[in-house]
Amino acid sequence: MSTTLASPKRLTIASIPIVGMVITPFLPFVSTPTLWLGLPSAIVWMALMIVATIVALQIIEHTYLREGGAELDRLEAEQSALACAATTSGATTTNETEAH
Repeated sequence: MSTTLASPKRLTIASIPIVGMVITPFLPFVSTPTLWLGLPSAIVWMALMIVATIVALQIIEHTYLREGGAELDRLEAEQSALACAATTSGATTTNETEAH
């Protein structure tokens, strides 16, 4: 995998529970009036898909950070801070010039 957060493998991992949620009405074992653990099967299925989403996002974050994503995030934050400081100091200089 790469340090790009939106790599194809990470998008595939994230799409699995989303596809499970979207196809819920078409799954025969979910759309029948049966109870799983005393609850309607569709509710249990959606709860499982929510848990799967959380697990998928944890896997994506772990692989991203393991492959150097934390360093990239730090560098991006520094660049954003510098750009913000340059914009702010430029505005301050302009305001000081206008005041005189």
